[in-house]
Amino acid sequence: MFENILTPCLALMALTMIISFYHTYGSIKLMRPGNDWEKGIPSDPYPNAPKSLQMVKNNIKNLFEFPIIFYALSILIFFQNLSDNWLIYLAWIYVGLRIAHSFYHIFMDNTHLRGSFWLISQFILLAILIRFIIII
Repeated sequence: MFENILTPCLALMALTMIISFYHTYGSIKLMRPGNDWEKGIPSDPYPNAPKSLQMVKNNIKNLFEFPIIFYALSILIFFQNLSDNWLIYLAWIYVGLRIAHSFYHIFMDNTHLRGSFWLISQFILLAILIRFIIII
């Protein structure tokens, strides 16, 4: 299971889904009677949304930016049967860093530490790309 390059992709997809459901839960809470959105979600909800919900939404946006490159590379690696231990280790490190980034983005609001996780994940993504180019 852990020898397949697509397994880290599935883990990152699961993270994205979990955070998306967490965002939906936060939005539904605001729609309860006596809350800000009891008449429905405004057409531009985020300027007036609680900071916690804004942070979740921003994290979802992050999960649809650079991870797209990770998904594309992983699919190329898989279908060309180029996977090796280095690529799998790097892929899991990338996913672990994205999980840490999401956790700090949503729950801690520590931009220095969150930024460190993001920056290191970008270098890991670059290493995956370079490794792919080398073995292609």
